[in-house]
Amino acid sequence: MNKNEDINELLARYFAHEPLTLVQQRALDEWISANGQEFERMRKLMETPVRVSKEIHFDAEKAWQKIEPRLQERPKTVAFRRKMTFIWSAAASLLLLLGIGAFYLFRTGTEEQLIRYANTGTKEQRVLLPDSSEVILYPNATLAYSFSGKEEGRHARLRGKAFFQVKKMHGIPFQVETALLNVEVLGTSFLVDVTRQEKAGVYVKTGKVRVEASSQEVVIEANEKAELKDGALQADTISRPQDVFGGEQQVLVFERTPVTEVVSVIAEKTGMRIDLEKGLEKNLITTRISLSEPDIASELAFLCGCKCETLVEGKHYRLYEK
Repeated sequence: MNKNEDINELLARYFAHEPLTLVQQRALDEWISANGQEFERMRKLMETPVRVSKEIHFDAEKAWQKIEPRLQERPKTVAFRRKMTFIWSAAASLLLLLGIGAFYLFRTGTEEQLIRYANTGTKEQRVLLPDSSEVILYPNATLAYSFSGKEEGRHARLRGKAFFQVKKMHGIPFQVETALLNVEVLGTSFLVDVTRQEKAGVYVKTGKVRVEASSQEVVIEANEKAELKDGALQADTISRPQDVFGGEQQVLVFERTPVTEVVSVIAEKTGMRIDLEKGLEKNLITTRISLSEPDIASELAFLCGCKCETLVEGKHYRLYEK
């Protein structure tokens, strides 16, 4: 693809909410990354709310005059201009703004219903999809959602970072597509982060998902992750779910974590102080600790193969060699 010549076409399809191939989406993402401010100005123009009255009077020529200077020159300007005039005229009568920047675009016949969301703020935004699935959009994330019917399933196209709580629908799959990797589930909760190419990943909180990227595929379950590293899709355990999903966790999970870090996290979460005798700091801990467990210090002593001394019941303990 000649990006200098074809970027106008991709922008037209993007703003008209027409589907893009993976190659086209990557080309557009690269252009947006290199021309962020220009794209934001264009997006704000395109997403300006349309006031709808009993009669819709839309000046396509005037709208074109606003957007034309922001597009690159290309030989087929006249044909592209006609296409944009048609797109603008159709979109003017179909656009409805919702909540945090979401709008519905209805298509004729049996084609799909597309809904687009965008979080342009600085805090996470919670949205409820038509199938009752919940999504938390992180700042600067965008999501396009469609439900094409039982056979085709539910589809979401994500740019950025979002947490999904997917509603089960009698075997109807839910698919998340990004420029780097794709996810398919039936009903679960998981985090997708494609904010940065070098750290793209899927993190499962509950349930099971299938992740695809670069002709590779892995299936991961609760407290597991799949990350792209140097072009390879790698599955592993999430050692600290509380750090990934946020919020207060009732269970702390550690995998080969230095005991000094373990007692530090326990102190932070519970206020309980656990002192370590010299030499115990070499221990690596792999366990799941419930915050409601009344005998956390004794459990750590068992894992370290040492003894536990109670200094202040429920507040202060000491671990030492036998």
